[in-house]
Amino acid sequence: MIAGLALALSLLAAPGCAYLGDRCRDAAQIADLGVMVSSDPYAAFYVCGAGVVAFGAGKCDGQFIGWGGDRIGMQRHYYRTLGLGPWSYSEVGWGNEYDPDKPETLHQWYAGILGWVARPERRPAYGISCIHYLHLGWFGLGGNIRYGEIADFFLGFFNYDLCGDDDLRTLGEGDWPWWRDKPRQGPVYHPVLPF
Repeated sequence: MIAGLALALSLLAAPGCAYLGDRCRDAAQIADLGVMVSSDPYAAFYVCGAGVVAFGAGKCDGQFIGWGGDRIGMQRHYYRTLGLGPWSYSEVGWGNEYDPDKPETLHQWYAGILGWVARPERRPAYGISCIHYLHLGWFGLGGNIRYGEIADFFLGFFNYDLCGDDDLRTLGEGDWPWWRDKPRQGPVYHPVLPF
């Protein structure tokens, strides 16, 4: 009797732990905010307004210190961005899971009105976001807001996984509900940027 009760309680508690873990992970994915330090000098000034318009350019491969990539602390971070008003392209990598020479290991997306129309494929992690980078020499700042992840966090309390990333341990591996039956790796076309 007692063994049966213990088994029933453990089966009921397990989803609760996963549920709370998913909500904490969703909360951590809402934003990136911190400073960057690089061993080589880089330059970047890039601002993107809610994925509708973006200006600037930049590239950096260094260490990010702060809240980013769904973690808090210090980790490797890479970005390369180009914003020309109604069109922009961005690549972002976190931790040791990426290689700048292998686009399939990076978060890549087009933004701006023209970017959304011409290249609609994107993963939820940064698909709807507001990206900001400033880097001069060996030091920089990064501040990103991911609107899709904000919606995913709140909808998660009602057991709806908008970004398809619950039960996944790698940032950005989720997919939108309407794409879950189709493999998506990000943009099909990768522009050649001058940096």
